[in-house]
Amino acid sequence: MSAGEGRLGLRVRIAVAIAATCLVSIIVVVGYLRHALERQAVAQWGRERGQVAAALAAGFDRSIEEMTGDLRFVASMPAMAELPDLGRVERGLNGIPADADAAKRRILDGLLEDQRFSVLFVLQPSGDHYLSHPFAVQRLLKRFNLADRSYFQDAARTGQPAISDAFIGADGVPAVAIDVPRLDEQGNLILHLGGVIHLPKLTEIFASTILPPFDMGILVDRQGAVIAAAGHGQTADAPDTALAAAAKAFQDSAAAPGRAVVRNYFAQAGNEEVVASFVRLHAGWTVALARPRSSFVDEITPEVTRISTMVGALLLVVSSIGFAIAHHIAGRWEGARRALAAAHGELEARVKERTADLNASRRELSAKSRTLETILDNISQGVSVYDDDLRLVASNRRFAELLRLPPEMTRPGTTLEDYLRFNARRGEYGPGDPEVQVAERVALARSFQPHRFQRQRSDGTALEVIGNPLPSGGFVTTHTDVTEARRAEEALRTLSRAVEQSPVSVVITDPRGNIDYVNPKFVQVCGYTLDEVRGLNPRILKSGLTPDSVYAELWQTIAAGGTWEGEMQNRKKSGELFWERASISPIRSPDGAILHFLAIKEDITARKSAEDALVAALQAAEDANRAKTVFLSHMSHELRTPLTAVLGYTEIMTSEMAGPLPPYHADFVAAIGDSGRHLLSIIDEVLDISRIELGSYRISVASCDLAAIARECVGMLRPQCIAKDIGLDMEMGESVPLVTDSRAVRQIVINLLGNAIKYTEAGGHIRLRVEADAQGVRLTVADTGCGIPADKLSQIFEPFQRVDPLRADPARGVGLGLAICRRIAELLGGTVAIQSEPGKGTTVTVTLPKTS
Repeated sequence: MSAGEGRLGLRVRIAVAIAATCLVSIIVVVGYLRHALERQAVAQWGRERGQVAAALAAGFDRSIEEMTGDLRFVASMPAMAELPDLGRVERGLNGIPADADAAKRRILDGLLEDQRFSVLFVLQPSGDHYLSHPFAVQRLLKRFNLADRSYFQDAARTGQPAISDAFIGADGVPAVAIDVPRLDEQGNLILHLGGVIHLPKLTEIFASTILPPFDMGILVDRQGAVIAAAGHGQTADAPDTALAAAAKAFQDSAAAPGRAVVRNYFAQAGNEEVVASFVRLHAGWTVALARPRSSFVDEITPEVTRISTMVGALLLVVSSIGFAIAHHIAGRWEGARRALAAAHGELEARVKERTADLNASRRELSAKSRTLETILDNISQGVSVYDDDLRLVASNRRFAELLRLPPEMTRPGTTLEDYLRFNARRGEYGPGDPEVQVAERVALARSFQPHRFQRQRSDGTALEVIGNPLPSGGFVTTHTDVTEARRAEEALRTLSRAVEQSPVSVVITDPRGNIDYVNPKFVQVCGYTLDEVRGLNPRILKSGLTPDSVYAELWQTIAAGGTWEGEMQNRKKSGELFWERASISPIRSPDGAILHFLAIKEDITARKSAEDALVAALQAAEDANRAKTVFLSHMSHELRTPLTAVLGYTEIMTSEMAGPLPPYHADFVAAIGDSGRHLLSIIDEVLDISRIELGSYRISVASCDLAAIARECVGMLRPQCIAKDIGLDMEMGESVPLVTDSRAVRQIVINLLGNAIKYTEAGGHIRLRVEADAQGVRLTVADTGCGIPADKLSQIFEPFQRVDPLRADPARGVGLGLAICRRIAELLGGTVAIQSEPGKGTTVTVTLPKTS
């Protein structure tokens, strides 16, 4: 037994030795294979995961840039240029009510359609909420003011978009926010437009890139908070703390964005080594993808086991098996790499295609918007568009100019009621209660029915207002200045009435002279109706008594574009002859072509007869006046001869050559002498006026001194002034030379001084002034007599006109003095002017040229 047991033990030992040798060989081979495969798997995973992490980072950056661009575009819209309903902000609602500022909510609805933003919000410059959209989320907000948020402060400070770190939104979903500030032209902050992005989308992307059951990944923000997590059963609420700490440490290292870095760390559970790939995003976040090092061993264990079982039995084919294993492993990794590359390429293509489509849509929308704005700003009508809440959506420049509106009245969001009240208060709708006027017009607008009317503005401008409803609600209104059109229409009506009611005949013909129109006066004068003469030539009125040369001249003148005026004798429909005066001229088109001829004809038959009678009467009057003048001249000569004898004998008796006269006889003789001299002066005046009217008054021009003539006349008439107790002064130079008829000038001075003495009462005063200048000389006689009424001044220079209040006094003359003065002055080339005021006196000024 013992010998057998020894042999058995030896076999066992040999077997054990052989087995040990085989086991050691297998262990060495397996150990080497495991180490090589593990090192290869780690290296391959690191390269692939680094590329995936970099691609994810680039994708996230593009998505953030696209969404930021969308917010920028919306913030630049006119509706975002103000916060019109600040007065309706309620802290209990965390902003304005749901029905306020509908224009902004409609715009935000369109931005939510692609579902990339979960919530959109508008903040006031102070950080207080203005609105959040959808409104249901606004009611759930826990904070009313966000001024302490870092992204709000960054956007307000720089004026550029800013992105937040992770937070839990009002709807309970993890999210981040993008803040885009809106500035005015001066760089002042108007509002903050923000969009909230749900982070579960990021988690879905992570889950699609993890290779279960080993890979895991997280996304952390700038503060190290986990935004998204996937793999190994972790979530954003319960991430792998060791991986999060490693990602935070990498973030603190300030690595360049977009570049993948592979690092190892030890997990807290079991102190297990983990391999991770880190990439920083441009937004400041960090993507981390990790895999436990032990998973690589688990992954290659089936291969090592299969090799171990085959080493002992298949030593001869170990090389083939190793090759097959290597080839098999390489094939799997290559397939995985190709699949990942294809997925990456497809993702890139989709991103580029979507970006290109979006850019094209934006360019098309921008071009159409600019075209529409240009068209609206260049039409002559004022256009305004109101939504179904009666708030202004848009208007053109002409709307503000035509209605003279301040900027706040054309700002989008302005209510129709405010606009109407502004107009009513400045009197645009006429007198009345402004609130009643506003209520009536708001009721009309709320009916959303087409309307059209004209109204007169307070400045006299006439406007035509046309309103039409829009299919989507609201209405569009156009305002047209029809002032000139109304004036032209009224002028046309006035012209038409004037032509129809004209007291003269009006005839309009075509360029060939055929009649198109005649007015009622033509029908009345000629006897033809419009229907009878339409299309005929005016020659139907020819009488044959007007020379053909007149018609030839007429056509030659009007065909050349001129106006012909003349008289012609025509024949009525009844055969009766009549005279008419015509003015015929062409009517031209804007380019100068003759379209019609217009004839204005006046029936002058009665005037012709009156003129003939007047000419005959005038000739008779002239003959009678000439006979009168001749008669007066002859009678004056006949009266002067015996009167001269009477005055001669009176002088003899006054000189007492035949002996002294008794006192009462002397008074009789003196009376005879005064009366005779007065009669002689009248006869002389009659002779002078007769000679002037007959043209026999001769002017003899020579050098003379007007001052000497004036002094001589004053010396002759001063005794009469002394006799009536009238003062007589002279104002003149030593000499006033001129070339004229001294006799005629002397007669003017004597007549003027004589008139002044006649009409100045005792105690009065007369002033004679002579002066000269470059144009001529002036002789002025001013008295303080009774004066002449203003309504009589126009008659004072007519012969035999006496306008004094003492007309019955024969000593005042017969009214020829001033008439003779004016006619003599005119013969000398001068003028006579008179100024007078009853009760204060009269001033007569004679102006003579220095050379007559």
